[in-house]
Amino acid sequence: MTGNVCPEKGKRPRRTGWLKNPKVARKGETIGGGWFVFRRGNDTRRIRPSWWPFEYASREDAAVQAEKLAAENPGYRFDVVGVTDSFATAATVQAEAA
Repeated sequence: MTGNVCPEKGKRPRRTGWLKNPKVARKGETIGGGWFVFRRGNDTRRIRPSWWPFEYASREDAAVQAEKLAAENPGYRFDVVGVTDSFATAATVQAEAA
């Protein structure tokens, strides 16, 4: 067997913390809220977000969570990041000339 396979069971191990359906909001989450909490790395000081970061409805909610995480994890820096601008263009349908 090759790859990431559990030798005892012969299949891949369960992904812990994996989001089953990214279209459904998690408990306490507001999709489209625009506020996130990220931890900065020790050595690189870069933000390394997860695949599906938790989104907060307001800056205040995100700040409360950042303070909580900072208290639980001394020495780490947690940043509140918000969406400041958003742009979208309507999709156009190209009609084929006959």
